[in-house]
Amino acid sequence: MAIVSNENAAVSPDGETTIDAPTKRGRGRPRGTGRIDPSAIVDAALDALAEGGYRAMTMRGVARTLGVSLATVQHHFATKERLWRAAVDRVTADAIERRDQMEPDDFAGRLATFLDLRRPGLLPALLSDRSSGSRERLDYLAARLGDAAAEPTRRLRALSEDGVIRPVDERALFALLTIGVGAIAGATEAVEVIYGFDLTTDEGRRQLSESLADILGLGLLRRDDPT
Repeated sequence: MAIVSNENAAVSPDGETTIDAPTKRGRGRPRGTGRIDPSAIVDAALDALAEGGYRAMTMRGVARTLGVSLATVQHHFATKERLWRAAVDRVTADAIERRDQMEPDDFAGRLATFLDLRRPGLLPALLSDRSSGSRERLDYLAARLGDAAAEPTRRLRALSEDGVIRPVDERALFALLTIGVGAIAGATEAVEVIYGFDLTTDEGRRQLSESLADILGLGLLRRDDPT
């Protein structure tokens, strides 16, 4: 029995084997570049990231989920890294859009966005990435999160300058929001069984976010505030 090797096979830095398309093609549309909305590819990538992190988000796995060829995915996103960046861009853009739709003083509502269960494991997965090249990805994520945090940071500083709240280290506050509240969102079953908050419902998310907002609000009050 003959063993056929593929000269075009290659292994990417993250360990995923890819096969370049043959040079010769027949007439018609190139194989694997059929019509598909790139946003559907990003959605599938986000689902994979939320489920198992960067290692679980493979180009081949995304293609399999969508029922298309690997070449179709690569037609829109040439590398796994480009697809990951597109996924992060989507997350931060959605966060900014939801933030801008809220009342400026609706702190509980802002917290509720971190408890959004569309992809509960996504934020913890992005923040705990330890795969090869994770430092570069964290740098990119930091820049995108910085974009999302720019307006809240400005508002916090204005409130502090007006004497409404005491000066705080915004970095610590946003670390608590992204890592702490993000971890809560990624442990929905435990939160319900142990603490009694059903995060699969709008009401449960609102109850927890309002309680957290009260606790965090106390920490932001001026030390000389009698309340």
